[in-house]
Amino acid sequence: MKQYLWMAGALLMGTLGCSNAEAAPENYGVITVGYTDFEFNDGSDREVAYSAAYGHKIHRQWYAEAGYMNLFDYSESNENGSVDAQSEALYLAVLGKASSTTGELFYKLGVARVDVSATLSCGTDAVPATCGYDEGLAAGLVGLGFDYYVSQNAMIRFEYTYLGGEDSFSTNMLKLGLRYNFN
Repeated sequence: MKQYLWMAGALLMGTLGCSNAEAAPENYGVITVGYTDFEFNDGSDREVAYSAAYGHKIHRQWYAEAGYMNLFDYSESNENGSVDAQSEALYLAVLGKASSTTGELFYKLGVARVDVSATLSCGTDAVPATCGYDEGLAAGLVGLGFDYYVSQNAMIRFEYTYLGGEDSFSTNMLKLGLRYNFN
C-alpha cells in the first residue's frame, strides 16, 4: 500500500496547484458498496466489492479523483483443493460532469494499479502442495454514474465502472454509495 502513496501525493499536489477561477474549490469523499463480476486468467466469479475515494474540483466541469477499490476476496474449497484470491486497486481518474438541479451526471476515465494475490492447491493426493500468485497489474478504468443531491453536502452515487488490464484481467462493477462534499 505504501508504494501507491506517490499516486495520491501527485494527484493532491496537481489539483492544489491548479488555478481555478471559482471562489472555493470543492473537495469530496465517496464510499461505495457494489457488485463485481471479475475475470482473471482462467477464473471468474461474482463478489461484493467496496471502494473509497477523494475528489477535487479542478474546473467547473472537471474533477480529479484518487481512490481505493477492494475488488474481490474469494475463497472456495472443493474435492480438488482450495483457492483463496484477493484483489485491490488504487486509481487516479478524471471525471467530466454535467450538473442539473437534481444532481451531477459524470463519466470517469483513469488508470489503476491492481494487485492480485492467490493461493491454491496444486499438488496431487500423494504429494499435496500449495502454489501462490502475487502480481501487480496496470489497468484502464472507464465509468459512468450519477450523483443525486440529498442535501447541500450529501449525495447518493450510482455508478458503473469497468477495469481492464494485463493478463486478461477485467471486472465490471455496479456500485451504490454516499458522496460527501466538504466545502
